[in-house]
Amino acid sequence: MDKPRQNILLFSIEDLNDWIEPLGGHPDAITPNLSRLAKRAAVFTQAYSPAPACSPARTAALFGQNPWETGIYENKHKWHHHYPKGKRLSIVGHMRSAGFETHGLGKVFHVNKPQFDYEDWDSFPQSNSELFSPISRLAKTGKFGPSIDFGAIPDRDDLYDDVNTSAMIERMTRGSQGQFWALGLYRPHLPFVVPQRFFDMLPDTVANPPGLGQNSFDPTAEAPQSGLSEAGKAYANSRAQFRRIVNRTGEYQDFLKAYLASVAYADYLLGRVLDHMDATGLWETTTLLLWSDHGYQLGEKLAFHKFTLWERALRVPLMIAGPDIAPARYDEPVSLIDIAPTLMSAAGQPPVPQFSGQDLMPLVKGENPAWRGYAGSVWTQQSKDGLAQTALSVRSRTHRYIFYWDGSEELYDHRSDPFEHDNLLKGGTGSTPALALREEFMALLPEDMAEPAN
Repeated sequence: MDKPRQNILLFSIEDLNDWIEPLGGHPDAITPNLSRLAKRAAVFTQAYSPAPACSPARTAALFGQNPWETGIYENKHKWHHHYPKGKRLSIVGHMRSAGFETHGLGKVFHVNKPQFDYEDWDSFPQSNSELFSPISRLAKTGKFGPSIDFGAIPDRDDLYDDVNTSAMIERMTRGSQGQFWALGLYRPHLPFVVPQRFFDMLPDTVANPPGLGQNSFDPTAEAPQSGLSEAGKAYANSRAQFRRIVNRTGEYQDFLKAYLASVAYADYLLGRVLDHMDATGLWETTTLLLWSDHGYQLGEKLAFHKFTLWERALRVPLMIAGPDIAPARYDEPVSLIDIAPTLMSAAGQPPVPQFSGQDLMPLVKGENPAWRGYAGSVWTQQSKDGLAQTALSVRSRTHRYIFYWDGSEELYDHRSDPFEHDNLLKGGTGSTPALALREEFMALLPEDMAEPAN
């Protein structure tokens, strides 16, 4: 087999929401390198995660299938247990079968351990670092554990993401063609703990998130906005204790700044990779696809987590840059399941029947392909009695529809309600146009759902 001439770089950033400058999110976000990449990339302004959690989102992206096809709905579901060896190949396996050398670092799949399909990697060294370090008053209460910590540490350059970025840059100097590189940054995933210099970039007081309701600061608040379904309230209030403690101790600004500092840190590491590509001329032979597995809510609709089917938890950065890709912005709704078929196409490989996502390359190369027109998402959580509670969402260019396990529904018009505060189906009723839209969206929900993985 002839070795491919081009290279692919898959660059993921954990828990990065739509606050970045290219998506016009938070006014105090410091993301010059994401903006730098956007100037040469195809930027998808309506890219959505198929699930607001790491394992189902990453499995969907890397296997090119929705969670209701993979059976991976929650973080506890492990694809490497669910798929017999050789039954399905991830994008890594398909690239290796096509003759690419495959090299990974950091958080690519949800958890990386030697038994996790490592035969598809030519190399995947593991870096160890102190990911959890109790710093804030909240963490020291012991109520949530160090994984939910936030704050600054003295400047250093040997953190998990630093080490992996340096190792990837070194790896990229060893091969000039036929390389598939995958680098996954852990930040801005909790704990929001990064060196002090990234906090110093921010103003003394940062703006509240776009769309944050005033009742986000009410320790007793339970209903975020008009017409929220009962199931939606359960989503929002699943970390109500954390929200109340943050507000009561006055640490919300610290929490917010720590997320923004973590975003600035991830952006800095991206800049190191872009500097290397600029200096070595790798842009001539390399397609870079940057993505995040899902977003994150920092008080919007009272949620301090990612486990919802609302906009801020599902809208993610997605950019593609490389040879023959002109800078442009695309408003078509796309899904992370489109990543795998797009990378195969960028690598000059034939379509993979297993992939149910759409190839984005015809779109970014100026063609006018027929388009799906929506992005679907799912989330399953366990009730107190251990039963699975599953909700589904469909996002079109203009609306979001959510169907919950208890039969309740939400419908938002993003043209007039970008922060999803007014449910057009509140109380189980709605206007004639809203009910007609509801029927259209219900027809797009999956008819068959794969059994959950073990």
